[in-house]
Amino acid sequence: AAVARLVAEAAAEAVASSGRFTVGLSGGSLVRLLAQELPAALREVPGADPARWLVAFCDERLVPPEHPDSTYGAYRV
Repeated sequence: AAVARLVAEAAAEAVASSGRFTVGLSGGSLVRLLAQELPAALREVPGADPARWLVAFCDERLVPPEHPDSTYGAYRV
């Protein structure tokens, strides 16, 4: 929950100062953590508008999005 809150707070600050938030997301256990905790954190932090986010998926495997090892694919599910 603390990580999700930190992301939401950073997003709100970035959106307020520059109009967008840029974040790189890795895979692994972070996928499940954010899926569980980020929605609540976003509701609690005004201004952390996900529509203003630029998201990059950090995937060192260079596999297609539909591959089981794809970071993008993990978040998309």
